[in-house]
Amino acid sequence: MTFPAKNAARIILLLARWSGVRYAVPPILPTRIWTQRVTVPSQSPPKVAESRFRSPPPLVKIALWMTPVILVAGGIQTAALLLGSSFNIVTSGAGRTILIALALASLLMMMALDRRSAADYGLLVGGNWGKHCRYGLAIGFLFYACYSLLALGLGAYRLNFSQLTAYSVISAVFAAWTAIPVAAAQQVIFSGYLLTTIRSALGRATAVIISAFLFAILAGLGRTSEQIFSFGNLRLVTGLFLIALLLNILRIQLGSIVFSSSLLAGCIAVRRLLRKTHLLVLPTGGQRDLTEWLVPNGDPRQSPVLWTILCVGIVICWRQLYRKGEPEVPAEQPMVSRSFKQIFPFSNLMALAPLDLWLTALADARFRVGAKYVFRLGFILTASTVNTILTLPERWILPLVLRHKVPAPLFIVGVHRSGTTHLHNLLALDSRFCPARNFHTLNPFGALLTGWLITPLLGAFMTMKRPMDAVRINVLSPQEEEFAIAGMTRISPYWAFNFPNRQSAYDRLIFPEQMTERERNKWQNCLLHFTRVITFWNRKPPLLKSPYNTGRVAALRDLFPGAKFIHLYRNPFAVYRSNLHLAREGFVTFQLQDPDPENSYETRFLGHYRQLEEAFYRDAGKLPPEDVAEVQFEQLEQDPIGQLREVYHQLGLDFNAKLAQRITHYLENISGYQKNRLSELPDPDRRRIVEVMGQFFDRWGYRREPAADQNNRMDAA
Repeated sequence: MTFPAKNAARIILLLARWSGVRYAVPPILPTRIWTQRVTVPSQSPPKVAESRFRSPPPLVKIALWMTPVILVAGGIQTAALLLGSSFNIVTSGAGRTILIALALASLLMMMALDRRSAADYGLLVGGNWGKHCRYGLAIGFLFYACYSLLALGLGAYRLNFSQLTAYSVISAVFAAWTAIPVAAAQQVIFSGYLLTTIRSALGRATAVIISAFLFAILAGLGRTSEQIFSFGNLRLVTGLFLIALLLNILRIQLGSIVFSSSLLAGCIAVRRLLRKTHLLVLPTGGQRDLTEWLVPNGDPRQSPVLWTILCVGIVICWRQLYRKGEPEVPAEQPMVSRSFKQIFPFSNLMALAPLDLWLTALADARFRVGAKYVFRLGFILTASTVNTILTLPERWILPLVLRHKVPAPLFIVGVHRSGTTHLHNLLALDSRFCPARNFHTLNPFGALLTGWLITPLLGAFMTMKRPMDAVRINVLSPQEEEFAIAGMTRISPYWAFNFPNRQSAYDRLIFPEQMTERERNKWQNCLLHFTRVITFWNRKPPLLKSPYNTGRVAALRDLFPGAKFIHLYRNPFAVYRSNLHLAREGFVTFQLQDPDPENSYETRFLGHYRQLEEAFYRDAGKLPPEDVAEVQFEQLEQDPIGQLREVYHQLGLDFNAKLAQRITHYLENISGYQKNRLSELPDPDRRRIVEVMGQFFDRWGYRREPAADQNNRMDAA
């Protein structure tokens, strides 16, 4: 049986393994069985700081994950009963969709708290994700389709064209397409989070079985009209268990949920096509025995024949896992490839901007949207429409209500990738300030009242890490107020992230002196309104950070007399290199067009860099010394408490022991953060940087030749 087993394994795995993945057991994952036959990587991955959240046992984490799901689902079901509705959140299709969405949202927040690598959960989307996805979909689709055709050919099914209409076909195609997100969500939950969490306590084999059993039990609820513990439903649970078992083994064997999710999606797609069109129905007589073997109750998942095929696949794949081990993930491989970021639809942080802004921006871009960004645009317009309706009363009324005087803010300025996010996170620990946070900036019109109906969903669609540097974020993280301005008006250069072919038009909005008088007044009114929103509950001085504010010091000081500024600067070589990385890995999650390589953020950055710094020193030189402080990023990184103490002293602020303790604790929690390792700049680029930024090399004390140390090749927040 050895030779046939090898060939059968190749049928299931060969296409997925063409990507060239090498097999080994990552030392960060426990392996309690078969370790004597597995190759261990020669180098261990970098040690990651433990999160305090990881101390609870796995079962406690699972309970914490399920608690909000049960509470919210119970609240929905109670509301339905009070309204006299027959809606059942467990048995109805819409109810199960709600449960999956709730479970996924709660799970992603739990994963954000649990400081594991995304690769631990199988959420690795490498450069070969497209190949894995295509092959998985093809194999799943063909397998289920061929099984159904076999059942039809043997008489277990009969063709039925009586209910085949245009509406049923359109409905079936839509249902088949939704199989992809449904399968991905199921695999993230059961083959990703649950499998990994249970494995850390009970080992690989036990985790595979338990997570498959949980999938079968939960997926089988309400699937038939019979009682939960009836023979028919137990057969369904058995089939679902075997399917989940095979998918779990494939997820471990390949190190990613991409192939297993695609395989499941292909099967679900065919099942939904057949169910919606009623193309195959059970015969009225003659082949009852054959039907019971192949498609009992019209469901192949209850079939002993399908169980046999699944068991063979499980044994083969388990044996392959035993022989080959698990894939080794290269330490420097990005968790998510750029090609996947391009098509991922839920990544645009400006999706909640009002619909009128999006429609005018699309009209301004002449509706030129790339084909691969259509689904992203669809998500944006859907989210924007819902949020526009919800926040419309607040958008109209709050400007009439919010009239309080805003305390003089503290502004953090410095161009992109100078380390301003790190400084922002440190200063946000000071309870005397009111920082702008993600839930403020991503939904500025609904940040106080109505927006909270949709804000919790941000946890489901917001990535746990930023796409360009893996800095952890959540809905409560400090965020740039420029996103809020872009969410209130199109007078923001951040709209160029969405429409990079309009880069030149939006770049004019970086500097207030280049705006028209009407644009400048609109920009000031939006910024003033936003600061009133974030200070509504506490009246503390706002803590604001926007890289483009580096060139707006004079305008900000006119709007907020008494405002203070902290200017952060960094080695221009590192800043330039990091901004190229930002444009390629960060902005790709926003864009709806492919940028013009001759006129893009990359080609225009260096000129803006000099203009912003020149504008800062021109305007800051007119302010009192106690209102402006400067700090070098490299020094802040080496001695954060010492540098902040000096900054506070220069600004006339008190740096107390409580703040120092908070900063120390925060730095301990992020001590495992790994910066991006970027390639060296070519000589022509270095010469151009020195030519453009030469005066600032001298002012800041940097060498005009890049240092040869490794830190100069590291990215920063």
